[in-house]
Amino acid sequence: MIVWSIANQKGGVGKTTTTVTLAGLLSERNKRVLLVDTDPHASLSTYLNFDADALPASLFDLFQLTTINRESVRPLILPTAFNNIDIIPAHMSLATLDRVMGNRSGMGLILKKALHSLANDYDYVLIDCPPILGVMMVNALAASDRILIPVQTEFLAMKGWSA
Repeated sequence: MIVWSIANQKGGVGKTTTTVTLAGLLSERNKRVLLVDTDPHASLSTYLNFDADALPASLFDLFQLTTINRESVRPLILPTAFNNIDIIPAHMSLATLDRVMGNRSGMGLILKKALHSLANDYDYVLIDCPPILGVMMVNALAASDRILIPVQTEFLAMKGWSA
């Protein structure tokens, strides 16, 4: 399983669009793809027709688990309307994660641990990152094998890339 984070500290540079496009291309090649929406705005979840307020569980729930293993993580995963693509959706409650979790030891490795438990279930994991550096971004980067930084060729977008 290869884990990619699509990250940039600036919003509106195409992180979600890039994530969806890559997932579609991988799916067409019969690769099993897990999408992880780490942005409290839930753009990726919304793009895939999920109503974040009506979901039974979200990525926020991962950080509430006392034990992280395949059995505890699987209920957070939802199938999408697309072949070979599943998602762990986001919820607005992710915006409170930094405050709720504080500086607890090991907080930056929770997502990595969860994804490791799913290693036999997926070929690729694509993490759509939030535009801020916090617990979610740290988790995404720590869990990743590779990082893709989409940028627009304009001054302010380049500023987010260099931050």
